[in-house]
Amino acid sequence: MIKLFKTAICLALLAMLGSCSNFLDENIKNSATPSNFYNTVEEGQAAVNGIYTVLYDIFTDINFFVSAEGATDLMVTPDSRLLTGAFGYSASTPIAGQNIWQSSYKGIMYANNAIDAINKSPMSDAEKKPLIAEAVFLRSLYYYFLTSTFNDVPYWDYGLTSEEAVNHTLSLPRSSADSIRNVLMDDLETHAPDLVLTARGRATQGAAYGLMARIALFNKNWEKARWAAEQVIDSHTYSLLNNYADASNTKNSKESVFEIQFTYSATGTQRPSNIFIYCMPTPKNDTFYDGVDMGSSTATTYGTIKPTRRLVSYYADNDKRKPFVLGYTYNGQEFNRSKNQHLPWLGPKFWDFNAVNIASGKNMLFMRYSDVLLMMGEALIELDELDDAKYYIDLVRNRAGIGGILVTDQATMREELHKERARELAGEFTRRWDIVRWGTFYQDIKSVAPDYAVAANNVRPYNLYYPIPALEIAKNPALVQNPGY
Repeated sequence: MIKLFKTAICLALLAMLGSCSNFLDENIKNSATPSNFYNTVEEGQAAVNGIYTVLYDIFTDINFFVSAEGATDLMVTPDSRLLTGAFGYSASTPIAGQNIWQSSYKGIMYANNAIDAINKSPMSDAEKKPLIAEAVFLRSLYYYFLTSTFNDVPYWDYGLTSEEAVNHTLSLPRSSADSIRNVLMDDLETHAPDLVLTARGRATQGAAYGLMARIALFNKNWEKARWAAEQVIDSHTYSLLNNYADASNTKNSKESVFEIQFTYSATGTQRPSNIFIYCMPTPKNDTFYDGVDMGSSTATTYGTIKPTRRLVSYYADNDKRKPFVLGYTYNGQEFNRSKNQHLPWLGPKFWDFNAVNIASGKNMLFMRYSDVLLMMGEALIELDELDDAKYYIDLVRNRAGIGGILVTDQATMREELHKERARELAGEFTRRWDIVRWGTFYQDIKSVAPDYAVAANNVRPYNLYYPIPALEIAKNPALVQNPGY
């Protein structure tokens, strides 16, 4: 019986994930069947842990970072090897889109199977609920990636425990992104109370409500976004650190709501990231990086991703974040790029001096408390509660030393909020999806012409969403391609 269901699920993997590896043989506990469920909390937790592993497939893909941040109005990636930065993707060559699609659906499959098996287990309800809540959070996160990247996508929330379920899933059409996001918000609201308040690198109540706020903003459900952000704020679990730089330099700080865990040790645990090497200044020789001696740094860097003139213009000289986000100098030495072009590199926020060659153990920030405060501010602006919006936005601005926002009219405050999210959250996997949901994507990308003319010339209005990978449409004729592709 188990062999039959392993075969059925393997067929699903072949169709949705592109290959059928030995994963199922090595991790059969991640495949729920009537004959295979979890007898203990430890077994259930092991299955949930497996859902987290997909995050590494996504967040170690440089094209995912380029898509989210390096091909926006704040950063450009003028490198012919990274076509994502030049909007050179298509249905047949989806680049970042292929990994986002396959990895997200792999995570969703793991989550659904785990939930199914946990529900069937002899564990008590008190033992089941937090495990199911973690799986629901991760499933919601993967659907957030999919709907934000492709808009409408196939949706399912059941375990692949029969051939009938597998066959049904392989022929699902696209469901509307708005309706999926409504389901995700309901799921998160239902299950968030079953999560813990704090846990390093794992789903928490704050992470669930924070994700719910992001999803609500996408659907322009301002009341729901306010309510969700309020749950995070009123929990008194998080706070702004005194120093903006510490929020990036300190793993899992009091300001961190959710971050992706990485580690690197030459002789110990290794789960490294290589994203930072694309952001650090290009080395010239030995320890000199673009003409500046960085001492004992052993990082091999590419200097591929650069800030735009627009991002530079957003920072006042007295903004304490500016020297951390933008790199003009190091230890009083000016980079050649700054000397010769009067332009900065990305700054220390994006550097890792402890990287060994291309391996970095620095975590990737996905949501901080300052993001939650700004989401609250945005929801209140859209609800035309401008004085209350000012309170939350000013908490972020005052730490940066730039003073409070002026309360004028709704449109002006909205524009300033958009800039504040750029200043505060640069590089934290928010910008592309922000300008998509604001409806400013096309004109914002056009603004990078002075920084990377190829991107500005290539972008089309339909690049708002990625194409459904042609391989997926070939396997499921019920899928309809996004317009323009």
